[in-house]
Amino acid sequence: MMQVVAVVANKGGVGKSTLAFQVAGELALGGERVLAVDADKQADLTLYARGPRIAGLGLDAVLGDPRGACDPRPFIGPVSANLDLLGSSDRLAVVDRVLAQVEHGAFHLRSALDAVKHDYRWAVIDTGHSELMVSSALVAADLLLMPTTASAPDARHAGDMVQRALSVRTELGLPCAGLVGRSMITVWRRQHNGIADAQVIDELHRRYGDLVCAVVIPHSSRVSEANAQRMTVRQHAEMYGTGRDAALRAVTDAFRQVTDCLRDRALTPESHESFRWVSELPPDEPDAAELASALRRLKRRRGLDDDQLAEVLGRPVEWIRQTLAFGARHPDGEERLTIRPHSRRPACDVASPRPQAWLR
Repeated sequence: MMQVVAVVANKGGVGKSTLAFQVAGELALGGERVLAVDADKQADLTLYARGPRIAGLGLDAVLGDPRGACDPRPFIGPVSANLDLLGSSDRLAVVDRVLAQVEHGAFHLRSALDAVKHDYRWAVIDTGHSELMVSSALVAADLLLMPTTASAPDARHAGDMVQRALSVRTELGLPCAGLVGRSMITVWRRQHNGIADAQVIDELHRRYGDLVCAVVIPHSSRVSEANAQRMTVRQHAEMYGTGRDAALRAVTDAFRQVTDCLRDRALTPESHESFRWVSELPPDEPDAAELASALRRLKRRRGLDDDQLAEVLGRPVEWIRQTLAFGARHPDGEERLTIRPHSRRPACDVASPRPQAWLR
């Protein structure tokens, strides 16, 4: 049975298309048939795989038929041994309107892949940021591959797609447990031995546990070179690499190891019973001292007393006084938490949980 891998991220610029292409190439090297699916109107995966980025010759033609005629086979072309491509073009943006207007539009991509499920062992979907196309990929997926850089702004969104998948699939009556257990966050390191990178990676492991792949992909300019030459990093290394190019060798090995981890999770999900549901992770509560500092600033700027502040926030005055009494200003003096209340606004909106400082 074909395994469908959706490469998704809520944050742009984290290397979705590159990861999709590299993983698809590595899976194909294992001797199994792989279909790379470009579900992004930017069509970067199609570019890397040397496919035609021409309207009517890719996924836009498959999903753009309002009758739901979802046979992709006429639009699939070869890339290399064991690797085929269902490409994309900027016309994919038109598909959003079609999917929005037809019944069960979110299932059209799944239906298209079902038509070729006996022809391939793997399908790797590169998604963009179209809401409908992402939802379609989440419906079709057996597991998620979620890249992030070792940067706090990017890592803050690392688990967003698991939460969204749970929401989308629950609403449509699809199973969720297996999807979460098989999914994986992959991390791109920005700097060799960077302290900031190491801190972000440690925090990702702390928050998401086994959902984070143990293999960190190192930074290498050779990845961009391979993309520009429209070949995988392994192909680039075989053609241009030397025995002294340790950085190229390291990034090539990292993609192989990430693919091995992905294969393991897809094929033996029962061995990963220790996965924690992201929906059950405790929310990040604001530091009590930060919250007290924010309330003091609000009182000062608006000239409010405790009773007035309690009315504005919709909280009991006892909660206001207890919070104000806890701690002093944040030790480094930064205004790390800002509350922007509106009169009579519910407290759960103005005092909602905020991310930890490392994710700001």
